[in-house]
Amino acid sequence: MQSVRQKQTTMQCQVCFNEKSQANFATKYSHRCRHTQRLICDDCLYQHVKQELGKMCTDDVRCPELNCGIGFKYRIVLNILSRNNDMQLVNKYERFVLHRQLESMPEFIWCAHGCGMGQLNEGGHDNNIVLCDKCHRKTCFTHKTKWHEGSTCQAYDATKNPAQRATQTWIAQNCKKCPKCSCRIEKASGCDHMTCTKCRYEFCWSCLADYNAIRQDGNHRHDPNCKHYAAYNEQ
Repeated sequence: MQSVRQKQTTMQCQVCFNEKSQANFATKYSHRCRHTQRLICDDCLYQHVKQELGKMCTDDVRCPELNCGIGFKYRIVLNILSRNNDMQLVNKYERFVLHRQLESMPEFIWCAHGCGMGQLNEGGHDNNIVLCDKCHRKTCFTHKTKWHEGSTCQAYDATKNPAQRATQTWIAQNCKKCPKCSCRIEKASGCDHMTCTKCRYEFCWSCLADYNAIRQDGNHRHDPNCKHYAAYNEQ
C-alpha cells in the first residue's frame, strides 16, 4: 500500500534516475516548451543551466527536455538560478547580457586601454577619437584600438605592414560574421550548420539563415539562392 502511494506521489528523473516528489517536476518554465510533461527534475535542470553558462556564458540556454530544445528567455534563466540561490552565476549572467546589449549598439565602444569602461560615442565613425570617461585616454572608434596619435585613420591603415594587410584580406575572404553577435567565424571543414562559439547562435554558413527556423519548418527557410534551399511542400 505504501509503495503504491509512493509511486503516485513521486516520479523518476530521466537524467539522474532518482525518485523525486512530483513537486520537483511541477513548474513548466516556458509556455513555449513543446513537451506536455516535465521528465527532468529541478536539480538536473539547474545543473544543465549551470553547465551551459559555466563553460561559456551565453544567452542561448535551451530546455533539456526530450524533443523540446526551445531557448529559455532571460527571465526564465534568472528564475532557475535564483531558485537555487546561485547568486554568483546570476551576477555573471546579468553582466554578460548587459554587455551583449551594449555591444549590439552601433555607437558603443569599450576603452582600448583596458580600464573596463565602455561608452556611447555620438557621431560614430564621424567622431573617431573617443575620450574615456574613466581613464581619460583615447580610443580609435574605427579600429577599436588605442588612438594612433599623430595619424589619421587613413594614414594609420597605410602604415600597417604587409603581413597585417594579408591577414585582414584572409579574414575577409575566409570568415563571416555571426548574424546575431557579429563575431567573426572561420569555417575550417564540415557541413554548413554553424554554431557561433560566442553566443551559440545556429545558422547556415551559405545563406546565414536561422537554423532553428530551418530545423522547425524545413529547408524552405534557407535563402532561395542557397544550395540547401528546398521549396515548401504542403504535402
